[in-house]
Amino acid sequence: MIDSLLQLLWRWLVLFVAAAVLLTGCKPEAPKKMEPVMVGITGYNFTNEGVQRYFVNNMYGSNLPPYGGGGATSCCVSLPAKWSPDLKVELTWRMGDWTVPYEQIAHLSTDEQLKCCWKVRALSKSVSIEPYEADTMGSLQVFFLPEDEIKVWVSKYDLGHEKHPSGMPYPQHPVVPLSTLSHSQESVHGR
Repeated sequence: MIDSLLQLLWRWLVLFVAAAVLLTGCKPEAPKKMEPVMVGITGYNFTNEGVQRYFVNNMYGSNLPPYGGGGATSCCVSLPAKWSPDLKVELTWRMGDWTVPYEQIAHLSTDEQLKCCWKVRALSKSVSIEPYEADTMGSLQVFFLPEDEIKVWVSKYDLGHEKHPSGMPYPQHPVVPLSTLSHSQESVHGR
């Protein structure tokens, strides 16, 4: 009788352990939360004005010459590993340019030069980030376009690379005959 009682107890114990293992194994896993990713900031300027400085979510992005950029990367902004349609960044920037050829004001002090002939505009905008995939994240790339338009891409590819999501080439100064350039354009382009 004791043997049968021990066998019964043993069976219940085995069933209890098996049920506990099965219940634990069948428990659905909580979705894994994707950690934010830190990415560097770089910019490309497609305008004839210099970008004196810019900030993405209050993080410094550097300065950019007219029709230039890339190369330098500043640190950093945090982005979700997964893109969503409502994803935006806050961008502030200053555009500036001389209004006359520098040779005409070289004799003036720096303060006098700035007062008479330096044009600066301060701008800010909330900008949507174009779609990206976690496996192609590299840097947050800000494109300064004519008419104060901004595009923001996230890519591990440099601008001009065949796999860059924008499909755009590196900024180039448009070829303009010398006779049509104004004085301020002549000074920017060294003519």
